[in-house]
Amino acid sequence: MSPKIKRLALVAGLAILAVGGVRTIYPSDSQDISLKPLPLNPDEPAMRQLGGLEFIAAWELRSRNDDFGGISALTALKDGRFVGIGDAGTLIGFGLTDNIRTDRPFIAPLPNLDGPDTSYKDRDSEGIAYDADSGQFWVSFEAHHAIRRYSGSFARSTGVVRPAAMQNWPKNKGAESIIRLKNGQFIIIAESVEEGTHPALLFSGDPVEPGSNITQFRFRPPAGYRVTDGVQLPDGRIALVNRSVGFPQGFSAKVSLLNPNNVRKGAVASGTVIASLASPLLVDNLEGIAVTTEGPKVYLWLISDDNFSIFQRTILMKFQLPSAPNKKKPEAVAAPGFDSL
Repeated sequence: MSPKIKRLALVAGLAILAVGGVRTIYPSDSQDISLKPLPLNPDEPAMRQLGGLEFIAAWELRSRNDDFGGISALTALKDGRFVGIGDAGTLIGFGLTDNIRTDRPFIAPLPNLDGPDTSYKDRDSEGIAYDADSGQFWVSFEAHHAIRRYSGSFARSTGVVRPAAMQNWPKNKGAESIIRLKNGQFIIIAESVEEGTHPALLFSGDPVEPGSNITQFRFRPPAGYRVTDGVQLPDGRIALVNRSVGFPQGFSAKVSLLNPNNVRKGAVASGTVIASLASPLLVDNLEGIAVTTEGPKVYLWLISDDNFSIFQRTILMKFQLPSAPNKKKPEAVAAPGFDSL
């Protein structure tokens, strides 16, 4: 190798080391979250139809706050605001004003997760569920397998449970998704996959309260994918986001719909794919899904986990579901404010 080539190789190597996924952090506790509009298809900006979904809008979310990012799940409040849960025990909340800027954004730690007997593994939050009637939230944790309940506005933790049925799940592939159903039942789906299926649990009621019965079943995602989040729609079906990552194609995702009647003891439940996202379409590490309604219109929202990497983005996407025949009008329910945050 000639000296010139050696020098070029050395420069290239140093450049890679300098930017190879390293995130430069400038300490900041800013509560601002900005929006940058994005097209679904950069090559066809007018593209709107995506399988069984209609694309409405998408944005990249940014903040100077060094705790912003890593969003693993998303839930929607009645007033249109969202609360995301970061996989480092962080709450990230925001609304949208005319699709131009965020409304009342905040970035705050989950309460009761710091102390002499806790570690970062106790803060590995992956899923979030919400009951508008009581204002309560439930958060699932995948390292030290647990489900923790919080009062309205996340003022405090009101209980924690570590179900025995979850304790044999892999340490970093535990309770990825927690879904609260309208009838008060809860579905928990692990991230781990064995022979193409996820272990999953159905709780007959609040998992934190004693006496909630557990039904074990398995969930089969699309081949090569893993379910990362789910939410029940107004018509009763469960919408799931399933994510895949590989080389050289990068990230891809599929949205599927599950009939909750297929969830029963010993069953292998699966959903029907209604939309797929892959390059060159807008896609990243999609891990969160939420639902909102405007009159008869039903919208699905997807959000990505940027893993705090300079090579990824926090992307929020909005899609409309087609109208379902004989769809019941969703009940009007109250949502909490976040005065304590």
